[in-house]
Amino acid sequence: MSTVHIHIGQCGNQMSIPLWKNYSNSCDKGAEHLFKSMDGWQRSIHIDSESKVIYSLPKTFKVREKNIIVGKRGRGTNFALGYTGMTSQGDDHLMEESMEAVRKETERCDMYSGCVVYHSLSGGTGSGLGSHLIELMRDSYPCSNILSCAVAPCASGESPLQNYNALLGLHWLQSYSDSIILLPNDYYINHLNHLLQAGESSNLEMHGQLSFQDVNKTIANNLSGVFLPTNSLSTAKGLSLGQEPWELIRTLTPMPSTKFITLTQHTSKKLSWEGLTSKILQYNPKFDSNGEPTRALSATVVARGDADNTFLSTMKTTQERKIKRGLNFVDWNPYPIDYWRAKANTIGSKESRSLTLAINSTGFLDHVQTILSRALIKLESRAYVHWYYRHGISEEIFQESVETLGRILNEYHMMTKT
Repeated sequence: MSTVHIHIGQCGNQMSIPLWKNYSNSCDKGAEHLFKSMDGWQRSIHIDSESKVIYSLPKTFKVREKNIIVGKRGRGTNFALGYTGMTSQGDDHLMEESMEAVRKETERCDMYSGCVVYHSLSGGTGSGLGSHLIELMRDSYPCSNILSCAVAPCASGESPLQNYNALLGLHWLQSYSDSIILLPNDYYINHLNHLLQAGESSNLEMHGQLSFQDVNKTIANNLSGVFLPTNSLSTAKGLSLGQEPWELIRTLTPMPSTKFITLTQHTSKKLSWEGLTSKILQYNPKFDSNGEPTRALSATVVARGDADNTFLSTMKTTQERKIKRGLNFVDWNPYPIDYWRAKANTIGSKESRSLTLAINSTGFLDHVQTILSRALIKLESRAYVHWYYRHGISEEIFQESVETLGRILNEYHMMTKT
């Protein structure tokens, strides 16, 4: 099974640097066919409306020249401008060239299964162009999977338009993608600050101060925890089929009304599987902003560095009950947890172990509620809406987006109520 990786905007392309370092380390373990074509080129496409980030990608990246698509100017942190392009400025070629690159890359696959799209929700290119590309991908490849890895903006604010962009972006993702891995910047910043204070930041590049490079690396490690090949989903002879992203969709988000996944991870040289389990449960939010307990629909726990093959027995004998209690699963799912293992850990230091928790729960709803409530405040005062109307996003589309996020909140509350 072959996957095409699409990196969009500044955030998506910055994230690609640590991601493809992890993917390359996995290729050293014999998984070249999962991330590279038969001729050795990366199965990745890099798209941005300006050149600064893309042209700073490492020269070690073996990306086809036509898979690097760059515009002449940015999209002004405006979803509408990112979605429709800049026809009056002669910079409307991005979508056409992007879809052509996707077509050629899928035709090189032995068996194309789907695409993973990496982008942000706050900027104009990541949210607008990313959403438009996903919409066109759904129309062009209706039977293939689309998995969005969407970085959510900081609540404290990166731009006055970020909540509009995130509102519209989530509306499009809910409509056209099969699953959404939501990556809130606030969660990872708080997590890294906790590690820094606890003196557990040895695997990062922090030197007493947190940077977005550290955040991108942490997000990349979390994604690699669930995307890299595992022994659990390999053949009897140990050949990986690249099923991990698509098995994640099947097990965690089989229902189209509840398709959000969040990730938690911990890596250590010293901790046992029991200790790593305690860490990821500690990092997973137990209560929402209203003090209500969060509830989980389903979860996948991925262990890497299980050279002695002890993970599964440990989970089944002593830790499964602890995980079920800690994640507060819904009563109607009789088999809420899936376990994957990999002998090697290629996302941490040598001889380390990592445990990654992928969970479909109500823990992300606070982020959606914040985006919705702040966007509504601006919509009521008509703030900045003319910048969107100018490029084709009407009042009706804003209203549809508000209704979509409202339905997401209601569906999760209905599915998890006792």
